Amino acid sequence: MGLLYVVRHASPQIDPDVPARDWPLSAAGIDEARALASVAAAWGLRALYSSIEDKARATAQAIGDVAGLPCQQLDGLDELRIDGWIGEPDAFAALVRSILHMRRGSIQGAEPGRDAAARFAKAIGTVRAGPLPAAAVSHGRVIAAWLARLLEGIDAFEVWRSIPMPGYAVIELDDHPPRLVRPFQGVARR
Repeated sequence: MGLLYVVRHASPQIDPDVPARDWPLSAAGIDEARALASVAAAWGLRALYSSIEDKARATAQAIGDVAGLPCQQLDGLDELRIDGWIGEPDAFAALVRSILHMRRGSIQGAEPGRDAAARFAKAIGTVRAGPLPAAAVSHGRVIAAWLARLLEGIDAFEVWRSIPMPGYAVIELDDHPPRLVRPFQGVARR
């Protein structure tokens, strides 16, 4: 079976003065990553990938430590880029909804969801060519954009809002088209 565990990273230490791509895991996030790694120990992973962002790398490292696997970083797994800081949750959610639903162009300098989904799909092509089962540790917005492209009839924004941090879903890549075997579920801290 060609199983892919799509993983959203654990909780970061948010700092509005630092670009989100550079945020490390928070103390709670470190505990979450360890709890996720305990669950991932049963996945039988043969390969592990992460985005180059600190919070995803640290989450993947926790999994790799338990699974005895090195982690390969893939550029295409990085988060859907949004310029600047938006501290008000409703305004941020509205922007994310617009970005994930837009067909062309850019909003406030953000990467279009369609473009993010395409680069994520290319990275998953690399994962698919390697040994499976594999895990890819990434970020909520880009995962949601990709899943909406992969699985017709789902709303990317609603998927984004439903992905816990950390959380994982299981995709069967050998099915045509690929199939969501297990929807996103979270992992309770120990």
